Amino acid sequence: MDDNITNDIINLYKEKNWRNIVEKYHDHPERNKLLWVYPGEENFEFIANCLKELKCDRVLSVGCGSGLLEWMVTEATGFPVSGIEVDGAWWNCKYAPPTFIPLLFTTSKLEKDILNILGQHSLALLFCYFNNRPAFEEYIKHFKGNVLIIIGPGDGRGVHTDPKPFGDVNNNWDLFKWQEVRNSKDFIAFYCKKNIIPINK
Repeated sequence: MDDNITNDIINLYKEKNWRNIVEKYHDHPERNKLLWVYPGEENFEFIANCLKELKCDRVLSVGCGSGLLEWMVTEATGFPVSGIEVDGAWWNCKYAPPTFIPLLFTTSKLEKDILNILGQHSLALLFCYFNNRPAFEEYIKHFKGNVLIIIGPGDGRGVHTDPKPFGDVNNNWDLFKWQEVRNSKDFIAFYCKKNIIPINK
């Protein structure tokens, strides 16, 4: 990992300066070392507006990695975002990347405390650049909330994720709203459970 990038981002994080992080690093050649997606201010505003409209009060991010995106969403929108990862031993060892939020750890079999969180109806469930279909399906099966957020590449981006932001969830979910992240061909897609909120045409 490029220590200059990492140290700069850590210093900006300590200053709570998320704006400089996204402006300085969204097109940096080494940006993917810490984060795949660097939303702009208009993207954070879009996320906040959707969460308000859909009556969510918090977000749970599955496979959050370092939690840099999740910290920036919290700072920019005021909505608390927590993150789940597997392999707590790795994330607590000296070779792991820095983390920007406290991480919740689970095994591939979801544990009781995670299931309790997934049972909260005002929770939005976030998958950003996720790439594990069986795990995605397992979380969706236990999720009792009504809002799903998928952030990932659109067609032509040249990157694979599973799920993709469009056309890749089951028929229990309707696409609510979406927005491109800057001009990156990455997209933020909000889904609602069917029959919960009328879909805007």
